[in-house]
Amino acid sequence: MTYKNIPFGTINKFNVVIEIPKQSKNKYEYDEDLDAIKLDWVFTGGFHFPFDYGYIPETRGGDGDHLDAFIFSSHPIAMGTIVECRAIGMIELLDREEEDNKILAVPLVDPEYKTYQKLSDLTFDYKTIFEEFFKELGIQKNKTMEIKGFRDKQVADSVLEMAHKNYVKT
Repeated sequence: MTYKNIPFGTINKFNVVIEIPKQSKNKYEYDEDLDAIKLDWVFTGGFHFPFDYGYIPETRGGDGDHLDAFIFSSHPIAMGTIVECRAIGMIELLDREEEDNKILAVPLVDPEYKTYQKLSDLTFDYKTIFEEFFKELGIQKNKTMEIKGFRDKQVADSVLEMAHKNYVKT
């Protein structure tokens, strides 16, 4: 499969390519030079991804990479799947003191989540889940990660728009 020609979409209906299905103990990452998803890390001690995770094509985040997204879905989504999503919020994150924001999104076709419009629609304690996740991720990968805050849909949409413009410039 080739990933190079997958379009961004629009702010209200953008594509996410799944790199890591939820519950995975393996961290996979898209490699632009290889145009493939490769194994980046293997976690220990039962640590796993709490939600599906992927990258948003035709974007460039503050770290120069594609913008990343956590997807809230009813069931794990297979690696390499393209999912049309809508943002409901964002994690403002520093990874080794470098901006590495994470878009929080829902699939437009998932009956359980497609009606969610904002973070307060979530029925679980997402803040604690992400705080514990990034704390353990930092420990396992021996790096500093800091959540600066959780932002609303409007901030996420503006970050998406800027990241798409940054990609078009390159």
